[in-house]
Amino acid sequence: MKYVFVVGCPRSGSTWSTLLMAQHAAVATFQHAKIFDYLIRMRQWHDRKAEYSFMVDPFGEKGSFGENLRLSTVLPVEGLDRLIGELAKGMLNSVATLREGVEVVVDKTPENGHFADFILDVLPDAYFLHIVRDPRSVYCSHRNASKTWAKWDFPTRASDGGRYWKADVEAALAIAGKTERYLEIRYEHLKEKGPSELKRIFDWLELDTDQEFLEQAFASSSKEKTRENKELPKGFVRQVPKGGWRDELSKSDLRILEYYEGDLMEKLGYERELPKSGKPLRAILQELPNPMLDLLSKKATRITQLMHWAWVGRKLDWPDP
Repeated sequence: MKYVFVVGCPRSGSTWSTLLMAQHAAVATFQHAKIFDYLIRMRQWHDRKAEYSFMVDPFGEKGSFGENLRLSTVLPVEGLDRLIGELAKGMLNSVATLREGVEVVVDKTPENGHFADFILDVLPDAYFLHIVRDPRSVYCSHRNASKTWAKWDFPTRASDGGRYWKADVEAALAIAGKTERYLEIRYEHLKEKGPSELKRIFDWLELDTDQEFLEQAFASSSKEKTRENKELPKGFVRQVPKGGWRDELSKSDLRILEYYEGDLMEKLGYERELPKSGKPLRAILQELPNPMLDLLSKKATRITQLMHWAWVGRKLDWPDP
């Protein structure tokens, strides 16, 4: 079984790419289960507790105190990784059982790019598909989503959006130096060249395809077809203006985005719209700490907790003292 992780910055075309791959009978897909968000906590627990000792037969054979064992001796990190790997395989294989003849399981959780080291430790044969998209289009998509179906998930300020894209893409690009099972696909090329780019993905996974299948996969995963999917939030597949990000971004937002993303954009083949310049004043102001907002946020969180506890308390049948 091949395990494929679609990584990169969210809203870069990862859902569409996964839908295209799902057309193949040998592929089973799922998204945003965030399995490794949870599994990595076991490793973090081990890292914190590895040197803690615990008693095993403390008096020894002759009734004297023996040396306490350490967790790292009983369960070294390599042993823990093997256990976690088996658990991860079991979870991923359960997805494979939903279809007959599955050879590839695809996990579309773009944030997994930040867990690549851990994933490779527990699943050394893992595959990583990195979907890259023009960061200016990505930010427009983030901002639109934050106003509709994902109000708390994505950045709405250009400075935050620039750092967000850069961090995710740099994490995904770094995977290429850690494994040979890495493939980078540009969203714009997938959109323009269609079947030939999709064939690159299936060839990489050693899955047979023909031209008729590839064209049908694109027809079945068009925006019009995808919008009919009632499982996706309303507005998830959006209508992009004719001029794309050029019609959506102000010159100020564009300058901020290209300040943060420009060098990496050029490395990936995206041209700057504006000349290279220093840090915009607006970006500096947006990064300044705001103690008043932090205080209000903490107070609001506390009030929400107290209201929740009061509501829960009324529902409980407290025992008499």
